[in-house]
Amino acid sequence: MKLVVGFIFAPILALAAEQSVIIRTNYYAVSGATFRELRADIAQKRPWKGDGDGYTNWKIDWSFTTGASDGDCRLESFQTKTAITISVPRWVSPPNVDAELKDKWSAYFQGLLAHEDGHKRIALAAVKEMRKKVNEIGSTGRCAELQVAVNRVANQVVDQFKEREKAYDTRTDHVRIP
Repeated sequence: MKLVVGFIFAPILALAAEQSVIIRTNYYAVSGATFRELRADIAQKRPWKGDGDGYTNWKIDWSFTTGASDGDCRLESFQTKTAITISVPRWVSPPNVDAELKDKWSAYFQGLLAHEDGHKRIALAAVKEMRKKVNEIGSTGRCAELQVAVNRVANQVVDQFKEREKAYDTRTDHVRIP
């Protein structure tokens, strides 16, 4: 009986333990002695095209193994590797800059970091959801069917969470400097 219990729970433990997450933060330098100058410098120096003063890019790679026995194919392992890169402006205030500008920048920057952290949380939630949905697939009659099902589910989760990101940016207006 002990062997059966170990066999039943071993795949679940293996699925939960095989993931890696790498989070990086990149900064791009901006300058200015007024909000107008900062706004112009951010727009000019951001290393991507489009809106947003910060940008979070995430990617989930997955791999898995299947095993067949007794005419049934099951998932033996499922690994995820998640890379999250957050890019935000870094402002070093010029000498004698107005204290009010420093305070406004600090509040803005903390808001921007919180916003980008929201993107990071969306990515991490996507990984969690992917692992849950893949684990729910169960077994199939052929391993080729299971492989197609796992990839379909994983891609659907990524697509769903990328849409959540778009809605998040719309709702928060990318946390811009006014």
